[in-house]
Amino acid sequence: MPGSQNSIDVRLLSKVSSLYYDQDYNQQEIANRLHLSRPKVSRLLKQAREQGIVQISVVTPNANFVELENAMEKKYGLQEVVLVESDEQLSSQVIKRQIGSAAAEYLHRTVKEGDLIGVTWGTTLQAMLDAMQPKSINDLHVVQALGGVGAPEAKAHATDISRRLSQALNAKLTLLPAPGIVGSVQAKEVLLNDRQVKGAVDQFADIDTLYVGLGALHTNPVLTEDTHEISEKVRREITNSDAVGDIALRFFDINGKEIDTSLKDLVIGVSPEEMMGIDTVVGMAGGPDKVEVIEGALNGKNIDVLISDSLTAKRILEQ
Repeated sequence: MPGSQNSIDVRLLSKVSSLYYDQDYNQQEIANRLHLSRPKVSRLLKQAREQGIVQISVVTPNANFVELENAMEKKYGLQEVVLVESDEQLSSQVIKRQIGSAAAEYLHRTVKEGDLIGVTWGTTLQAMLDAMQPKSINDLHVVQALGGVGAPEAKAHATDISRRLSQALNAKLTLLPAPGIVGSVQAKEVLLNDRQVKGAVDQFADIDTLYVGLGALHTNPVLTEDTHEISEKVRREITNSDAVGDIALRFFDINGKEIDTSLKDLVIGVSPEEMMGIDTVVGMAGGPDKVEVIEGALNGKNIDVLISDSLTAKRILEQ
């Protein structure tokens, strides 16, 4: 079954084996690249041999995925690419659930004691939390990296995502008690001087791993005509610009460069400059609607890890 724990395990075994046997990475280099311990890499290589994935050469049921992942990593200089199975018949909702499951597994595999994890908002992050299994790690901290957008009771709201993740990981939680978009620059200045808001924003520079969704223009709820998040003037600025998508409400073009609209001064959340200083930004998106968005994020080196689907990856590599 696509997205099952077994398929995820086979993918990791295949990935480690390919890096070690086909690409001449040593065990420590693999550990650093995939956020694993060196003994864990050794155990995975042993398990791969025992299960017949490694024979004279690497043999993997998902060989094409591993090749696709390697090709994407090499072309865009990414730390890691994780791809789930997809085809033309799968709906966007199914693909999103698959990606969410893979993102949950990636987080479980890479999170370590003392980490500060930042999260934003969106339905793909919601899917990650829906698939998340509880795991308790010492000295773990979750921070909400974007103010609230949309209805506070929505599962895709940044506050709900942050709270659910902290509960799943038994982690300390810092919420950002502010809207994601304010009405004026003056209102933003006032909020940023609030002690609690400032306390959350000051932690952005210390985030180890940031999880973000990659949003397309035509599916972004902030840009719909019936939303009250932004004015019609700001909406027209964005839709008439060269923007192809956004990360945490920071809209960018096909080269990954932030679009210069009045919205950028009204957002309370992690900035592109702060994202560039974070060790690992994990971007999650898939499906035909997200090809251009992902391509822009990759061109701009706005993310370090991509979690997507196989068909989308093929389309991006064909660009």
